[in-house]
Amino acid sequence: MPKILSFSDLDYSQNLKPEFVPPPRFGKTSFSTYKPSHSSQEIALGRVQSFLGQEARAKSKWPWQKTPFRANGLYLDGGFGVGKTHLLAAAYDSFKAQKIYLSFSELVHLIGVLGRQGAKKELGNYQLYCIDEFELDDPGNTLIVKSFLADVFVTNAKVITTSNTAPEAQGQGRFNAEDFKREIQSIAKNFELLSIDGPDYRKRESLASLYSNSEFNNAILSQEDSLKKLKASWSELFDILRNNHPINYLKFLKQIDALYIYDVATIAWQTDALRFVHFIDKLYDLKISLKMTADIELSELFDDSYINTAYAKKHYRCLSRISELLEE
Repeated sequence: MPKILSFSDLDYSQNLKPEFVPPPRFGKTSFSTYKPSHSSQEIALGRVQSFLGQEARAKSKWPWQKTPFRANGLYLDGGFGVGKTHLLAAAYDSFKAQKIYLSFSELVHLIGVLGRQGAKKELGNYQLYCIDEFELDDPGNTLIVKSFLADVFVTNAKVITTSNTAPEAQGQGRFNAEDFKREIQSIAKNFELLSIDGPDYRKRESLASLYSNSEFNNAILSQEDSLKKLKASWSELFDILRNNHPINYLKFLKQIDALYIYDVATIAWQTDALRFVHFIDKLYDLKISLKMTADIELSELFDDSYINTAYAKKHYRCLSRISELLEE
């Protein structure tokens, strides 16, 4: 029987730079494979394609804008599962000049490590920036991103970003966004807002069930022996998540093919929940097999005290992605 790995077998050394390309789940994504299920998705498909070909006059405005403007940025806003990341990855795939793809959290971390001038030197020479999951979680991120995007737009580069949060709602419930309205506005003025609606493409009427103990053990034995399998308890997982910066999750996840977590329980604290959401996002992007066993339902994973607060969309996106992973 092949060795089952534990978290202690992995390398946790810091990895400063992402690969700057779409993750494996979206690595071969194109416009031709995007299948709209809502009129706004059809509009978005055409709009993203035309945005890459010429300067675009915005058709929609942010709440405080009164006149049309020419936008170098395109902001794809919508709920989870409507195809925003598919369009972002397809834009990257079709663009033939210098381009970069990274998540918002990776961008913020890199700017923090490199500094404004260092980031301008290392990241400032692209013609297209594809930034996934744009979220202004705190004042520091807001100021960092404002300065970086100001440098980018001066070069006339194009930026496409996705978000589960409408632009005018950025920061609400997370910090006093009203105090940073001017900074948020200065970011907004360079973007055309494109709202995308429709059902979650996973078309789930209910969430998948977590595994029983026997199903869990059978899954470990039945999956290919060539896979790098890691088995750990729920408490071991959270020890790892708390003791590593979220930017480093991607590196150690790349060392495995399948993850088996047992004794899953409701996450009591919002801070732990956000770490877990980020972890699942990276697991999902890498297409790593996931099996989980628990005495609770998947719908009970996030505690009622916070599930429907400021990060509600993150929580429900996470549940949807876990459900898909469990059924793959």
